[in-house]
Amino acid sequence: MEANSDLKEQVSKVQSLPIAMNGSAYTINSQKMAENRGGRVEEIGCEDRISALPDDLLVRILLSIPTEEAVSTMILSKRWRFIWTMLPVLTYQERKVSVWLFLNKSMEFHKAPVLQILSIRLGPHCPTDADVGKWVENAVNRGVRELFFTLQWSADPTRLPKSLNTCKTLLHLRLSHKILVDFPTSSCLPSLERLQLYYVVYKDEASLVALLSSCPVLELLYVMRNEDDNVAKFSVKVPSLRVLLYFNAMSPDENDVVDPGRSLVVDTPALKHFYIGDHSGDSWSIKSMPCLQDVFIIGQSFHDMSKLLRSASAVSYLGLHLTDELAVYCSTIEFPQLIQCTIAPCDSNWMDSLILFLGNTPKLKELTVDYSLTYEPPVASASWMLRFPDPECLSSSLEKFELKDYVGRKEEKELVEYILGTSKCLRTVTISLRSNLKDKETIMETLKAIFILRFDVQRVIGDGLLVVRMVENLAVGPNNRH
Repeated sequence: MEANSDLKEQVSKVQSLPIAMNGSAYTINSQKMAENRGGRVEEIGCEDRISALPDDLLVRILLSIPTEEAVSTMILSKRWRFIWTMLPVLTYQERKVSVWLFLNKSMEFHKAPVLQILSIRLGPHCPTDADVGKWVENAVNRGVRELFFTLQWSADPTRLPKSLNTCKTLLHLRLSHKILVDFPTSSCLPSLERLQLYYVVYKDEASLVALLSSCPVLELLYVMRNEDDNVAKFSVKVPSLRVLLYFNAMSPDENDVVDPGRSLVVDTPALKHFYIGDHSGDSWSIKSMPCLQDVFIIGQSFHDMSKLLRSASAVSYLGLHLTDELAVYCSTIEFPQLIQCTIAPCDSNWMDSLILFLGNTPKLKELTVDYSLTYEPPVASASWMLRFPDPECLSSSLEKFELKDYVGRKEEKELVEYILGTSKCLRTVTISLRSNLKDKETIMETLKAIFILRFDVQRVIGDGLLVVRMVENLAVGPNNRH
C-alpha cells in the first residue's frame, strides 16, 4: 500500500512539472527571473528532475506517447537508453513510411518479461518478404495478453505462427485483412475472452470451427466478412458467448443467383447482445437465445427473419432498418418487454410500417428515428396517419422521442406532430438537424413553432440541436393533430 501511495505521489509531481522542451527529459525547475535595473536576468536554475524518478514511473510516462517516440528517448542519456525496452505495451502503425524495419529492431531489443499489448498495423509499404509471423511468435513467447494485427500488404494472406494456436495468456485477439485463419482441431486458447475477425480469409470452414471451439470462455465475437473468405457455412457455436457482432459486406446484384449453400448458423444459448448487418441473402439458422437483451438488425434480404424476430421478442432494446417486408413480420410478433427502439427508415411506406410495429410494443419508453443510418431517405405515403389506430405505447408509456438528421421534409414534420399529438406521457423530445443544412435557423424556428402550439416547454437550443423538456403536456389525443 505504501509503495502504491508513493507511486501516485510521484506521478502527481511529474504531472505538475513544467512542459519539457522539444521532447527533452530536462525541464526548468526554478526560474529566478529577478531582473536588475538593466533588465537582465540574474539567475536561471535548471536540473533534470525526471531522470531521477524510478524505472516503473518512467515507463508509465513513456506509455503516454507513441511507441516510436518512446524508443527515441534512448538517445537522451545513458539513464534513458533501456527504459523503453521495459514497456508492456507496443503499438506500431504504418503511415507514409513503412515501420517494419523499425518494428524488427525494436522487437529484437525489447526486454519486458511480459508483453501486455502488441498492436501492429502494416499497409502496402510493408515488403512482401517480411517475416511478420516472428513478431507474433515473439509476443506469444512473452505471454502477450492482447494482440491486434492488421496486415494490408500486396501479397497473399499469410499464416500466423503455430504457437498462437495454443497461447494460454491471450485474452483479446484481433486479426484484420491479409491474415489466413488456419487453426487445427488441437488448438486451445483457454483464456481468450474477445475475438475480432475483420475481413480475414479462412483456410476452410473447419478452421473457423476449430478456432471458435478452442475458446471455452469466449464472451465477445466481432466478425466483418468479405465475399471471398472461403466460408459458405459460417457457424458460430459458442456456449459462453454473450456478445455477437456480425457484418457481411457482400451485397449481390439483382440479377445474381443466391447460393443456397451459403448460410449463417448461430447457436449461442448465453447470448445477450446481438448486432447483425447482412445484405448477402444468405440463409440463417438461429437457435434459441433465451438470454437475449438487445438486438440491432441491418439488412433487407434476410431469410428466416421471422425466426430471428421471435427469438428477439423478449428483448428490452431493438434496432431496425425498417422495411415493408420487415414490418410484416413485426406486425405479427409481440414485443411485450421492449423499452428502447431505434428505427432507420428504408422503404416508401415506412411510416405505415412504424405504426404497425409500435402497435406491438405496449411498454415502449424511448423511440429514436435515425435518418443518418439511411442512404436515401424514403418518402412516406400520404395516408399513413389514417390507416391504422394509434399504438397503445404512445398514450401509455412513451417518454422520450428523438429524431436524428432532420432536414425539414413534410413527412418529418408530420411525424413530429403525430408523436406530439398522441403521446400523453412524453417528457423529452430531441431533434438534431443534418450537419450540412444551409437554412438551419429557419428550420429551427419552424420546429419551435410546432412545440409552442402544443406544449408548455423548456427548450435547450444548440447549433442544429433542439431539446424540449415538457413541463405540462397539453395533448389530449388524436384530435390534437394538425
